[in-house]
Amino acid sequence: MRPDFGRRLERLDASRDRALSLLAPHDPAALNRAPAPGRWSALQVLHHVVESEAATLGYVRKKMQAGAGLPPAGIGSGLRRAAVQLGLALPLRFRAPAVAAVVPDVIEPAALRARWEEVRTGWRELVEAFPADIEGRLVFRHPFAGRMGLADTLAVLQAHLDHHIPQVRRALSSRTPQFKT
Repeated sequence: MRPDFGRRLERLDASRDRALSLLAPHDPAALNRAPAPGRWSALQVLHHVVESEAATLGYVRKKMQAGAGLPPAGIGSGLRRAAVQLGLALPLRFRAPAVAAVVPDVIEPAALRARWEEVRTGWRELVEAFPADIEGRLVFRHPFAGRMGLADTLAVLQAHLDHHIPQVRRALSSRTPQFKT
């Protein structure tokens, strides 16, 4: 495994742990309570993050099968990553892509944790076995930004999680119970 891939995974794991620690003092009802009509609960936000990571993992696994036939990443991959990171760092709202926009009404915290660990195990296995001959190839297509190499894909996953942690905090700081209609 390339050392930078390992560092990126460690940082992703630390951010995941930080996100999950926000849930600890709350009961499942509070975790599933939407802060306002049409807004996601804390668990729905994290479900979206987990399923985005899972879909990305599946896509990269599929693209890896093409091997050296994949186009080279080049500077464009880094520019697309930077654009996504900038967009996610700004205080803007984006509509989730259809594949990651559907979230259940109620989510069990333990099930979410288990699913996230399963997805992260998949990422660790992928990164450890990632062939050196495709490290600089375009293995992922971001729904808005386009194709990227693995390092840039991991950076986008980090930016995505970092973008949603404040949303989890806001959902949990809501004082008045609000119910979706």
